[in-house]
Amino acid sequence: MMALAFTLTLPGLAALALAMDRHAALLPPTIDGLRWRWVLRSLGCVGLMASLACTLTDVGGLLAVITWISMLTPGTLAVAGAASIAARRHHHRKNTKNNGIPTMR
Repeated sequence: MMALAFTLTLPGLAALALAMDRHAALLPPTIDGLRWRWVLRSLGCVGLMASLACTLTDVGGLLAVITWISMLTPGTLAVAGAASIAARRHHHRKNTKNNGIPTMR
């Protein structure tokens, strides 16, 4: 059950990250918009609450909340690292032409 809780934490955190202005540039143009950001925020909250529910079912009580918060730390680091790599690739792809040679600005 704890593996399921951690697995639900990652997409929840990723959805919340993509709902932020800073990371929304990584979304395709068709998804970018205020309505879609609210959908991403809602999905992120649902994912995190489902993760908390799994943790409460498995451990129970205050220990479940502490365990869930401690699961958020590696999940947040993983999502932040993935967003950072995606932003670098997106920026590099946007600024290259002609067989991947960077353009000068």
